[in-house]
Order: sequence, then C-alpha cells, then structure tokens
Amino acid sequence: MSEGRIHDLAVKFFQQTCTPAEKIELAQWIEQSAGDAELQQLLERVWADYEPQAQLTDEVSSRIIGDILGRQDIEAATPRVRPMRKWFGYAAAAVTVVALAGGYTRWKAGQPAKPAVVKVAEKKVPQPGGNKATLTMADGSVVPLDSTLNGAVMAQHNVRIVKTDSGLVTYQQLTAPDARPVYNTLTVPRGGQFSLVLADGSKVWLNAQSSLRYPVSFSEGTRTVDLSGEAYFEVSASSKQPFVVKVNDMELTVLGTSFNVMAYPDETLVNTTLLTGKVVVKHGQTSLPLQKGYQAVLNRNTGKLTSTPVNTSEAVAWKNGRFIFNGATVQEIMRQLGRWYNIEVVYAGEVNEQFYAEIPRFANAAEACRILELTGKVHFRLDGQRVTVYP
Repeated sequence: MSEGRIHDLAVKFFQQTCTPAEKIELAQWIEQSAGDAELQQLLERVWADYEPQAQLTDEVSSRIIGDILGRQDIEAATPRVRPMRKWFGYAAAAVTVVALAGGYTRWKAGQPAKPAVVKVAEKKVPQPGGNKATLTMADGSVVPLDSTLNGAVMAQHNVRIVKTDSGLVTYQQLTAPDARPVYNTLTVPRGGQFSLVLADGSKVWLNAQSSLRYPVSFSEGTRTVDLSGEAYFEVSASSKQPFVVKVNDMELTVLGTSFNVMAYPDETLVNTTLLTGKVVVKHGQTSLPLQKGYQAVLNRNTGKLTSTPVNTSEAVAWKNGRFIFNGATVQEIMRQLGRWYNIEVVYAGEVNEQFYAEIPRFANAAEACRILELTGKVHFRLDGQRVTVYP
C-alpha cells in the first residue's frame, strides 16, 4: 500500500468518513507494520491537522497511554520525544483504528498485543443514536420530529415553529409575546439527541434521555425552563431578563452564558459546567456563584454543593461527537453508553478500575466496547440490545 493511500485512509478515519472496508484496509497496514517508526511518523503528520477534542494534562495522557500500550513506565518517558498530549492523540487514534478492525498483533516492538475480545451474539449490533425527539404542544398533542417533517412550519401563540433539518427545531417570535406563558416540551428518547432554538434566540442541545419544558415565547421578567437529563445551553444575553434553568431542586441563574448541565435521575451527582459567562447555582439555602472553567457538583445523597476547576471539554464531549472518560468507573461509562446506544447493561462480576479513554460517539456499541477492552481491565458480551460486563 502506498504512503499516500495510507495517509488518505488515516485522514478519512479520523474524520469518521471511512467505509467498513477502508477501516479494515487501514487496520491491516497497522497490523503488518514491521516497526513503529513509520506508524508514528504518519500518524503524527495526520494529527498535526486533526487535534483531539480533549485538552488533557500530561498525567492523564500518560495514564491513557499506559492503559493502551500495557506499559507501567510510560510516565517516565522524556518530554524530548514529543509532547505527551500528542502521544495521546495519535496512539489513541491508532488503537481505535485497530479495534474497529478486530484486534492487532503488535503496537511497539517487544510489546505484547492486547486483542479485543468482545463477544457478539448472532444478532444485530446496537448502533449509535441519532436525531430523535418528540414535541409536546401546549394543548397536549405530540408531534414526532422525524425526517418527514423537515422544513415543516407550525404556528402557535404568535410564534412560528420551524423544523429546519433532522436535528433542529427553531422558534421565531412574530409579534409581541402573550402575557401569560404557554409551554411546550421537547423530549429526546434513549438513543437520541436534538437541538432547539428558543424564541429569545437561546440555543439548547439535548442529550439522550432528556427533556426540556420551555415557554413558546418569553414575556417580560425571568426566562424560565425546566430540564431533566443533560443539555448544553448557549443563552442569549439580556440584562433585563435573567435566564433560569430549573433542574430537580436546583436553580441556575444566568444572563448570557454557555454551560452544560448533567442531571440524570440515575446519577448521584448533578454537574453544572461553565464554559463562558457567569452562573449562580442555588440549592436550598446555598447559593454558589460559578466561574468560567469551573464545575458545580451537587451530591444528591448528602445535599452538599461544591465547585472545582475542570477540563470543560470533557463535559461537552457528547455535544462534539465524542465520549471522553477521565478516571471514570465502568458503571459511569456504561450508563452513558446505555443511554446513547439504548442498551441494557448487566454485570457478571465487579470491575473496580478507573478508565481513561476517548471514543467516537458514532462508533457502534461493539466498536466502543472493543476500545475499552484494549485497556485489559474489562470484557464484554453483546447480545442484541443487552451488554454483559465481565472483569
């Protein structure tokens, strides 16, 4: 295979445009490579134009590489070789390529392979989620927002509702809003995602198994919406109309801000991550101003509300087409995968490990599990929409 062909395949894979046959062709080259020098040089060139979403610290990157390569001494690698974040980029990408093709024979000279051993029963492999949602109107009628409605226009209380494409619905204020608010609800099922532009211009991205209740139009005073699940907000600034997100027994007050909220009923922690602007998080008698780059965490069991600096790219990875796991347990990981692939997860033993991984959100469930298996810490069996986790 020519170097040009290899380069083109690598670029297509990182951009997630490879066909299954092209993935196999690329993986075969990696498997058959006589040494790692050519592999490293090629992937470095490709990754120069394709940086990973995660802005990871050297320590976290080292752990990822240690998991992937089965090495305990990777943290001792000298910086003069190349920045550790680059190590994460091309190594994780290359391992992903190989995992998608079904395993590999070697990565670095002298390093034993850790073949992916995901067992798949003779049933259809769960596929990634897509743009799915239903719109519940104020009168109780339910509108499925599928591809047949692309370009559809609906009218409600001086507002035009336009489904512009398969993953977006937009509210456009035509005249003065009603004095009394009228509410709609956008509901995204397991295995779905959807976006929404509110009548004030604020944008909302809803993750799987989430819903948002919101006014069709915003009259004077506070703009208030109710969230269940996870959403990323880009709020239109208005000093006269604060924007309030109600989630469980919390309230988030903002003026013009971008932030992510994860508040699933099956999660112990409710996380609010601020990317830009200012947010005030209120729970009971506690009011916590949140700074850019910080995450407010509410522990539902203790009722304690705290804040800590975080890598914001991890919190919004789902919106950008990836899963990023930074020291996550397998239970935390499988809850996210379960919502996205609409799969049932069962455990055949305890896995008490932390995982560091980045997975393309549009890989299928078997591919995602294979990537996790490359750590050597966990194994899976897929049987239709059921995934069994083994130590």
